[in-house]
Amino acid sequence: MAKGYLIGDAFKDKIKSTIARVDGWIDGSDVTKIETRFESMPMQQSKVFRICTFTGAWSKSTAKTVTFRNQTTTPNTVSAQNLFISLPGSTASSSSRTCGIARDGTAWHLIQWEWEVTDVLSGASLGTAALEFTRVNAPYLATAATVQISVTTCSTAAS
Repeated sequence: MAKGYLIGDAFKDKIKSTIARVDGWIDGSDVTKIETRFESMPMQQSKVFRICTFTGAWSKSTAKTVTFRNQTTTPNTVSAQNLFISLPGSTASSSSRTCGIARDGTAWHLIQWEWEVTDVLSGASLGTAALEFTRVNAPYLATAATVQISVTTCSTAAS
């Protein structure tokens, strides 16, 4: 036997009204129409980050022409502003250096550059028979300066 519940007319009307609003049913004869407008969206957003190459030194607070990587059709260059650090010319065998640029509004800015790396001394210890140096691989911006340490022969024989 099915169970049934008795509810009043006011409660029944409130349930119908709630269901009509939730489901989007039109309730009554006073219908309000909301205007719908379709606008086209751009099909392709312009790029705001690019990988490029540049040649030579690039001083802080100056602009430089950079070339987009993997794009041979022109225009494939833009002028980018370096706001961070003065970069010397590349010391590697190639004369160009890779960089990342980003656009802020209509202006392009340098945000990262290809680093050069080499082994540098990070510590030294003097043992009974040798002077031992430890090295780490570290990035650098320019050619390192050399430091000369003089060696003096010492007699270790007992006199």
